[in-house]
Amino acid sequence: MHCKTSARLLVAALLGFLVSSCNSDGASGTDAGCVAGELDCECSSSLCLGALVCEDNICVEPGQMTSSGDGDGDPGDGDPGDGDPGDGDPGDGDPGDGDGDGDGDGDGDGDGDNCQLGEVLCDGLCVDTSSDPENCGTCGHVCDIKDNVGGCVEGECAPTLTECVTAEDPPANCNEVCMGEGKVCVSDGCYGGTTYVWYATGNQCANFEGNSISSPCTFPDAADSNYYRCCCGEP
Repeated sequence: MHCKTSARLLVAALLGFLVSSCNSDGASGTDAGCVAGELDCECSSSLCLGALVCEDNICVEPGQMTSSGDGDGDPGDGDPGDGDPGDGDPGDGDPGDGDGDGDGDGDGDGDGDNCQLGEVLCDGLCVDTSSDPENCGTCGHVCDIKDNVGGCVEGECAPTLTECVTAEDPPANCNEVCMGEGKVCVSDGCYGGTTYVWYATGNQCANFEGNSISSPCTFPDAADSNYYRCCCGEP
């Protein structure tokens, strides 16, 4: 009788062990051959072997995240509002403008402005420095324009007229007049072939109503009228 009872207890214990083992395997939810911490296996106390990373309690390759763009606000998943530095998402709290270039202007070119090709940002305005008389060749380089003569041509100031000069006897020639304004005389450089212009009165000189003369810059050499202007360019 004692032997039968012991045998029954032994069988019951073995059955209990087998049931417990089966329940344990079913609860794990992973392959029985998986080793915790290896690729595509469960993490071991939130840790993985080598360079693997633990994502949702599964060991994966770096960058092979199991969730992305899910709206949960996790760093690195690309969700708006996640606070990742430099991801360029509008409304994510990152420094910048949302275009991803980091220059703050929203055009994505990284140059810090919204200017078109061939334009330069000068004092907050986009200008073409090849033709802008206020910014000729570079920002702030101003070209004189008198009676529509002068201005900026291909990034350089074109020749223009001097201020009105009172004719003396003998008058100062155009080399001397231009030098007095910090410029150089340009023979036949104004109005398509004019070195200097004679004016009978000061009012006519002010209104550019005169007689154009084509000559070398060593003229005028005699006072043929009362006022004149010379054609000068930048040195």
